[in-house]
Amino acid sequence: MFKKALLVSGIALTVSGTAMAEQRTSAVRDNGFSYSYGQLAYDRWDVDGDWDADALSAEGSFGLDEHLFVRGALRFYDGDYDIDGKQLSGGIGFHTPLQQGLDFVTSADIIYDDRDHRFGDDDDVGFEIRGGVRHATTDKIELSGGLTYLDLYDDDLGVYGEGLFKATPAVDIGARVVVAGDRDTIGVFGRYNF
Repeated sequence: MFKKALLVSGIALTVSGTAMAEQRTSAVRDNGFSYSYGQLAYDRWDVDGDWDADALSAEGSFGLDEHLFVRGALRFYDGDYDIDGKQLSGGIGFHTPLQQGLDFVTSADIIYDDRDHRFGDDDDVGFEIRGGVRHATTDKIELSGGLTYLDLYDDDLGVYGEGLFKATPAVDIGARVVVAGDRDTIGVFGRYNF
């Protein structure tokens, strides 16, 4: 009985090893996703179930090579209870193809938040780390999703999702959502790829 199990395991290992080797030799080098773009966005924030805010932002990304990109954003928000403020963020990202039409994407950003409210001013420097996948679902539609960890005023773990519609080769229209313990956001954006 032990010899049969060992033989079956050996055959399974050989077959799966051969399949994995074939996958590696036919690896995709570039899925053609744009990591160089500028975009304008509107987001609706629900922070800690306590206060809501409307946020307008100018965001951008620039591909440095076939795997690395830098990114940044300037964001202004206006919320309940006379809470308003601005955020400035910048960071770096990494992407690599997993298979045809599917990239693994991760990024890390430093965030400066300057908040004004009726009891005074507050500011904090924090960070956000994201990791997930980007998928070319059709010629015109891309979907992205993954995990996000934000440490700004407090730490928060959640999931994010994004959808893009390619209106033209250079212009995308998108929607995005974040669902986390202390924050929920939903937004729309327009992107110009260069």
